[in-house]
Amino acid sequence: MSIPSFRLARTPLVTLIFLMAQPFCYRVYAEDINVAISSVGLYEMPLEIAKRKGFFKDEGLNVRTIVVKTGLQASALSVGELDFSSVGGAAIRAAAKGLPIKVVMGWWDRPLHILVGKPGIKDIKGLKNKRVAISSIGSTPYVMVREALSAEGMDPDHDVIFMSIGGSSARLAALKSGTVDATPLDVAFVERTDKLGLSDILYFGDIVNLPLGGLATSMEKIKNNPEQIKRMIRATLRGLRFFKTNKEETRDIIKHHLHISDQYVGRVYDLAVRSLNEQGDIGTKSLANELRLDAQTIGLKRPIAEQQVTDWSFVKAIAGSH
Repeated sequence: MSIPSFRLARTPLVTLIFLMAQPFCYRVYAEDINVAISSVGLYEMPLEIAKRKGFFKDEGLNVRTIVVKTGLQASALSVGELDFSSVGGAAIRAAAKGLPIKVVMGWWDRPLHILVGKPGIKDIKGLKNKRVAISSIGSTPYVMVREALSAEGMDPDHDVIFMSIGGSSARLAALKSGTVDATPLDVAFVERTDKLGLSDILYFGDIVNLPLGGLATSMEKIKNNPEQIKRMIRATLRGLRFFKTNKEETRDIIKHHLHISDQYVGRVYDLAVRSLNEQGDIGTKSLANELRLDAQTIGLKRPIAEQQVTDWSFVKAIAGSH
């Protein structure tokens, strides 16, 4: 006697169950994505908002932010040890040197940094012959300090002594210990610097047009996994725009993520929103300055071509679909 075979008929009910199960499977088997940040700070808030609000989850992504020294991110990205870097300026400089990576999204058109110094240093000219802590030579903090010094008629190569210390927390510790005389810090540190009695010298966003943050990835991923890049950008762009349009909830996220009191969180938010680029790219003036200064820093005799270091096709495609 033959054994009867059974086939699953594609009835309307079965089809409905199948379709209902799709999103569930998509979320359960979310794709792990590793994104490097230089330190926990205000600049990476679009990522944090997208995580907390479930925007990455909506795209089937499980995004993990990992603290990696700025100088190591580009090389790790190029060999596939990271999926994305959030340090756009350093990625542009690495791409200009020939590393196979590109910036695919921007967040801020002006720095989210303050320049703080020892008590008694009232302005940037007071830094002459002083030690200034930066994350590393060629980093965004380094470039913006040079730009601010030049704007005041000072010589960045001779008037100050740059010391490579690391991220904002390490630089603040160096300032507290007296190892250095001044340093640029994420504006989210303003409460701590006030309580330490440090001198608030300037806010870089008022005088320097330089991009901060964003997403960079490898040429290999651009070629072989463009859909993942689109999903990552789409979710992060929602986080970026949420920052601007949902002030109260964003302030609450900043407060808890960065441990800022009610007294200071409004000030931090108001400074940051002025630098926001809700289009997801980099403003023309900020990018032109970045490329000019990077060419000088690297020692290139030719200008850096925008298409060599950026790829805005993903942002444009997402913007065109809305």
